[in-house]
Amino acid sequence: MKKYVFHVLILFFAVCLAMIPGESRGQSAGRACQSCHSDTAFTGGFAASVHGNNACTSCHTGIGDIARHSSGEKKSDPVRCASCHREVARSFRTDAHAVTQNMTCTDCHQKIHTLAKTDKPAKVSVQEKCVRCHDPGDYALMGHGRAVAAGNADSATCTDCHSLHGIAAAKGVAGKELALQKEAFTARCKSCHADPGVAKRNDLSTAIADTYDQTYHGKVLAVGEPERVAGCADCHTGHNTLASSDPKSALHPDNLSVSCKTCHTTMHERFVSFEAHPGAVKGKTYTALHIAEGFMILLLAGVFAFFWLHTALWWRRSYLDKCRRRKAGFIEDSLALECREEKQIQRFTMTQRVMHVLLILSFFTLVGTGFPIKYSETAWAKVLVNIWGGPHMAGIFHRIAALVLCGLFLYTLWLSIRFLFPGGQIKGWLGRLFGPDSLFPNLKDLQDIKGMFLWFFGRGPMPKFDRWTYWEKFDFLAVFWGMTAIGLSGFMLWFPGHFSYVVPGWVINIATIVHSEEAFLAAVFIFTVHFFNNHIVPNKFPLEPNVFTGRYRLDQMREERPLEYERMVALGKLESLKREGPGLWTQLFASVFGLGSLVLGLVLLVLIFWAVLFY
Repeated sequence: MKKYVFHVLILFFAVCLAMIPGESRGQSAGRACQSCHSDTAFTGGFAASVHGNNACTSCHTGIGDIARHSSGEKKSDPVRCASCHREVARSFRTDAHAVTQNMTCTDCHQKIHTLAKTDKPAKVSVQEKCVRCHDPGDYALMGHGRAVAAGNADSATCTDCHSLHGIAAAKGVAGKELALQKEAFTARCKSCHADPGVAKRNDLSTAIADTYDQTYHGKVLAVGEPERVAGCADCHTGHNTLASSDPKSALHPDNLSVSCKTCHTTMHERFVSFEAHPGAVKGKTYTALHIAEGFMILLLAGVFAFFWLHTALWWRRSYLDKCRRRKAGFIEDSLALECREEKQIQRFTMTQRVMHVLLILSFFTLVGTGFPIKYSETAWAKVLVNIWGGPHMAGIFHRIAALVLCGLFLYTLWLSIRFLFPGGQIKGWLGRLFGPDSLFPNLKDLQDIKGMFLWFFGRGPMPKFDRWTYWEKFDFLAVFWGMTAIGLSGFMLWFPGHFSYVVPGWVINIATIVHSEEAFLAAVFIFTVHFFNNHIVPNKFPLEPNVFTGRYRLDQMREERPLEYERMVALGKLESLKREGPGLWTQLFASVFGLGSLVLGLVLLVLIFWAVLFY
């Protein structure tokens, strides 16, 4: 029994000892140390310091024999802050101060024995510590620094951008490390400038961050190559972040040319009128940009409203006709193959077929490389860019395809001139321009549009077409508008510095709008309207191969282009147009390449609509 009582008493005293406040234990142990270490630094402020609750031996370990220690025979072990501050120490191992300058904790956290919490705001305290070593004129006297000193808790202090104990090296960084650093710094800038609360309290606009994301720099950074584009600090500098109205700012009108030439070495002085953040600056008007954007919106709305309605009504009428034929007992495609003429009519020459294949290849390359940049915020953008080998390689493929398309455009223009002026003959050019073999619109096209809409609603027969329909003429002429708009704007974006010798910088802003919106118009129109009119329309589904084979059946000509058939018969030219049907390999290529193009186009269409609807 006495044995158990003894154990209980020992346990009781142990618990009581554990419950003694740390301050008392620390101070008690401290008094023993201070009997020898009587410096004012130790005795005066240690108890009130942040470490005042700890005993001296909590940091100064390894003192087992006081007598040996007092005599100087036994020194204490080196102080290791990491024994308590483990997470901080782990971060500090990679810190630029530790790696490149061999700094320790006490280089920043000075007077460690009297280190106490300050009444100053944390950001001010951090700033004061950093400028002990770093030039205060570089930050503390500039935009963010002045705001912090004035008590603005929203403004960035050193650690808001550089972190606290895992600071990356600012100089001598290259390659992937530089890319990651630029990406991280840009994200930190956006984290504040995109915050509605911060923006409201400081009379700023969140559009600063949004408009950066919509620039080429922001889009390429988003898909994976920040080292090739400018981040926030590249233009605004890392520390000299002043309003553009301040003469010391890198973005002041007097300094802007020098700042821009850091990257755009070939630019003219007028390049500086380019707006990096259009719409982000309060009270500033962007009349030309608004007009350009409004025009493109109206163009897209007008084209899609007409042709999507046209497509929907055509589909409806074709479906109703199909239902009526089935009800009447008509067998689809009743004309047996053996009853069709062995000879077929030549519709496209070999040159035209090759041009169309090159057009398809270059167009898909442009869409596949350009739209991941346009919709860089989507989940599929980075995946698609990586298929090309990254943004840089995607850009190279994009420009090669653009040059191919420009070559096709110029050759088509040359063929058009030869058509109007055969052998240099000027006489009769007006008749050829508005004639039945021309792709230029005429009065009959207006009549055909009216007749087509009457047919849609069962108010008349389907119009009789000649060699070219009005929608085919629209496709052809759209190339001239599209290539002028997309091509010219694309070259401006490719060589902005060179074009600044011809046009002011704000024209590059307009080029950005036109290039993006016209590309959207071209892609969506091709993948919806053009695909339907030429391939998905019920009587041709799933593919009209004549653009690849160059031939179509005589019965198809009589049905789809009766006026051309009658004209060829009247002129006695029908026999001269007859050719042997396409060979097996030609048919195989037409099927594989044609259907593959259709499927790829529809996949890209889904991705585009996904981006428009959900991002």
